[in-house]
Amino acid sequence: FLEIGSWEGRSACWLLQEIVTDPTSSLACIDPFTLTPAHRRGISETITPLPDDFEPERRFDANIATIGAVDRVIKLKGQSQAILRTLPVQSYDCIYIDGSHAAPDVLTDAVLSWRLLKNGGILILDDYELSLSPDRLAHPKIAIDAFLEIFSGRYDILERGWQMILRKKISD
Repeated sequence: FLEIGSWEGRSACWLLQEIVTDPTSSLACIDPFTLTPAHRRGISETITPLPDDFEPERRFDANIATIGAVDRVIKLKGQSQAILRTLPVQSYDCIYIDGSHAAPDVLTDAVLSWRLLKNGGILILDDYELSLSPDRLAHPKIAIDAFLEIFSGRYDILERGWQMILRKKISD
Protein backbone atom coordinates (compact mmCIF):
# COMPACT_ATOMS: atom_id res chain seq x y z
CA PHE A 1 0.00 0.00 0.00
CA LEU A 2 1.27 3.49 -0.86
CA GLU A 3 0.02 6.69 0.74
CA ILE A 4 0.90 10.06 -0.74
CA GLY A 5 0.42 12.77 1.85
CA SER A 6 0.72 11.37 5.37
CA TRP A 7 1.11 14.61 7.34
CA GLU A 8 0.85 13.59 11.00
CA GLY A 9 0.00 9.95 10.29
CA ARG A 10 -3.63 9.70 11.33
CA SER A 11 -4.75 8.22 8.01
CA ALA A 12 -1.69 5.93 7.99
CA CYS A 13 -2.65 4.63 11.44
CA TRP A 14 -6.22 4.00 10.31
CA LEU A 15 -5.01 2.18 7.18
CA LEU A 16 -2.66 0.01 9.24
CA GLN A 17 -5.39 -0.87 11.73
CA GLU A 18 -8.28 -1.36 9.28
CA ILE A 19 -6.98 -2.19 5.78
CA VAL A 20 -3.27 -3.05 5.73
CA THR A 21 -3.63 -5.55 8.57
CA ASP A 22 -1.70 -8.62 7.43
CA PRO A 23 1.56 -8.85 9.43
CA THR A 24 3.49 -9.28 6.17
CA SER A 25 1.97 -6.18 4.54
CA SER A 26 3.53 -2.75 4.54
CA LEU A 27 2.54 0.87 4.06
CA ALA A 28 4.89 3.26 2.26
CA CYS A 29 4.20 6.87 3.23
CA ILE A 30 5.40 9.82 1.13
CA ASP A 31 5.41 13.28 2.68
CA PRO A 32 7.86 16.18 2.93
CA PHE A 33 6.89 16.48 6.62
CA THR A 34 7.42 20.22 6.54
CA LEU A 35 5.26 23.02 7.82
CA THR A 36 5.61 26.07 5.62
CA PRO A 37 4.05 29.45 6.41
CA ALA A 38 1.55 28.73 3.60
CA HIS A 39 0.56 25.44 5.30
CA ARG A 40 0.12 27.20 8.62
CA ARG A 41 -1.99 29.97 7.02
CA GLY A 42 -4.12 27.54 5.01
CA ILE A 43 -4.76 25.22 7.92
CA SER A 44 -5.49 28.06 10.33
CA GLU A 45 -7.95 29.62 7.89
CA THR A 46 -9.84 26.40 7.15
CA ILE A 47 -9.54 24.17 10.20
CA THR A 48 -8.01 25.23 13.49
CA PRO A 49 -4.79 27.04 14.32
CA LEU A 50 -1.79 24.78 14.85
CA PRO A 51 0.33 25.07 17.97
CA ASP A 52 3.59 26.96 17.42
CA ASP A 53 5.62 23.84 18.23
CA PHE A 54 3.74 21.56 15.79
CA GLU A 55 6.09 19.26 13.84
CA PRO A 56 4.27 16.89 11.46
CA GLU A 57 7.15 14.38 11.21
CA ARG A 58 7.52 14.06 14.97
CA ARG A 59 3.75 13.62 15.31
CA PHE A 60 3.78 11.02 12.47
CA ASP A 61 6.55 8.99 14.14
CA ALA A 62 4.77 9.09 17.50
CA ASN A 63 1.42 8.06 16.02
CA ILE A 64 2.93 5.11 14.13
CA ALA A 65 4.83 4.02 17.25
CA THR A 66 1.67 4.26 19.38
CA ILE A 67 -0.09 1.62 17.28
CA GLY A 68 3.01 -0.60 17.19
CA ALA A 69 3.47 -0.49 13.42
CA VAL A 70 6.95 1.01 13.02
CA ASP A 71 8.24 -2.20 11.43
CA ARG A 72 5.50 -2.13 8.73
CA VAL A 73 5.90 1.50 7.65
CA ILE A 74 8.34 2.73 5.04
CA LYS A 75 8.68 6.48 5.53
CA LEU A 76 9.73 8.26 2.34
CA LYS A 77 10.50 11.87 3.21
CA GLY A 78 10.42 14.30 0.33
CA GLN A 79 8.35 15.62 -2.55
CA SER A 80 6.05 13.03 -4.11
CA GLN A 81 6.90 14.07 -7.68
CA ALA A 82 10.55 13.09 -7.09
CA ILE A 83 9.99 9.98 -4.95
CA LEU A 84 7.32 8.44 -7.19
CA ARG A 85 9.80 8.38 -10.08
CA THR A 86 12.13 6.13 -8.04
CA LEU A 87 9.62 3.43 -7.04
CA PRO A 88 9.25 0.10 -8.87
CA VAL A 89 6.63 -0.14 -11.60
CA GLN A 90 3.47 -2.17 -10.87
CA SER A 91 4.45 -2.82 -7.26
CA TYR A 92 1.43 -1.55 -5.29
CA ASP A 93 -1.99 -3.10 -4.76
CA CYS A 94 -3.47 0.20 -3.59
CA ILE A 95 -2.39 3.84 -3.76
CA TYR A 96 -4.07 6.62 -1.77
CA ILE A 97 -3.40 10.17 -3.00
CA ASP A 98 -4.01 12.91 -0.42
CA GLY A 99 -0.94 15.14 -0.76
CA SER A 100 -0.93 18.60 -2.25
CA HIS A 101 -4.35 19.80 -3.30
CA ALA A 102 -3.05 22.08 -6.07
CA ALA A 103 -4.36 20.77 -9.39
CA PRO A 104 -0.96 20.46 -11.12
CA ASP A 105 0.40 18.45 -8.17
CA VAL A 106 -2.67 16.19 -8.00
CA LEU A 107 -2.47 15.43 -11.72
CA THR A 108 1.27 14.71 -11.51
CA ASP A 109 0.78 12.42 -8.49
CA ALA A 110 -2.03 10.54 -10.26
CA VAL A 111 -0.10 10.03 -13.50
CA LEU A 112 3.10 8.94 -11.74
CA SER A 113 1.13 6.63 -9.43
CA TRP A 114 -0.70 4.93 -12.27
CA ARG A 115 2.49 3.21 -13.49
CA LEU A 116 3.22 2.01 -9.93
CA LEU A 117 -0.19 0.39 -9.54
CA LYS A 118 -0.56 -3.32 -10.28
CA ASN A 119 -3.15 -4.40 -12.83
CA GLY A 120 -6.39 -4.76 -10.90
CA GLY A 121 -5.06 -2.39 -8.21
CA ILE A 122 -7.03 0.38 -6.54
CA LEU A 123 -6.29 4.11 -6.89
CA ILE A 124 -7.96 6.40 -4.34
CA LEU A 125 -7.95 10.12 -5.10
CA ASP A 126 -9.06 12.08 -2.03
CA ASP A 127 -10.86 15.40 -1.69
CA TYR A 128 -12.49 15.27 -5.12
CA GLU A 129 -15.22 17.66 -3.99
CA LEU A 130 -12.99 19.91 -1.87
CA SER A 131 -13.43 23.60 -2.69
CA LEU A 132 -11.78 25.95 -0.21
CA SER A 133 -10.59 28.62 -2.64
CA PRO A 134 -12.10 30.60 -5.50
CA ASP A 135 -9.05 29.57 -7.55
CA ARG A 136 -10.05 26.44 -9.54
CA LEU A 137 -6.41 25.36 -9.76
CA ALA A 138 -6.32 25.06 -5.97
CA HIS A 139 -8.86 22.19 -6.10
CA PRO A 140 -8.15 18.52 -6.77
CA LYS A 141 -11.32 18.10 -8.89
CA ILE A 142 -10.02 19.72 -12.07
CA ALA A 143 -6.91 17.52 -12.00
CA ILE A 144 -8.85 14.35 -11.20
CA ASP A 145 -11.28 15.07 -14.04
CA ALA A 146 -8.33 15.58 -16.41
CA PHE A 147 -6.80 12.28 -15.26
CA LEU A 148 -10.12 10.47 -15.79
CA GLU A 149 -10.36 11.84 -19.32
CA ILE A 150 -6.75 11.02 -20.24
CA PHE A 151 -6.94 7.47 -18.87
CA SER A 152 -10.51 6.82 -20.02
CA GLY A 153 -11.20 3.15 -20.66
CA ARG A 154 -8.26 1.99 -18.52
CA TYR A 155 -10.13 1.87 -15.20
CA ASP A 156 -13.48 1.12 -13.60
CA ILE A 157 -14.95 3.68 -11.23
CA LEU A 158 -15.76 2.05 -7.89
CA GLU A 159 -16.79 5.24 -6.07
CA ARG A 160 -17.42 8.84 -7.09
CA GLY A 161 -17.96 11.21 -4.21
CA TRP A 162 -15.60 12.88 -1.77
CA GLN A 163 -13.13 10.26 -2.95
CA MET A 164 -12.75 9.02 -6.49
CA ILE A 165 -11.89 5.32 -6.30
CA LEU A 166 -10.71 3.51 -9.43
CA ARG A 167 -9.72 -0.07 -10.24
CA LYS A 168 -6.99 -0.34 -12.87
CA LYS A 169 -8.14 -2.68 -15.61
CA ILE A 170 -6.19 -5.89 -16.05
CA SER A 171 -5.65 -5.21 -19.75
CA ASP A 172 -3.83 -1.91 -19.04
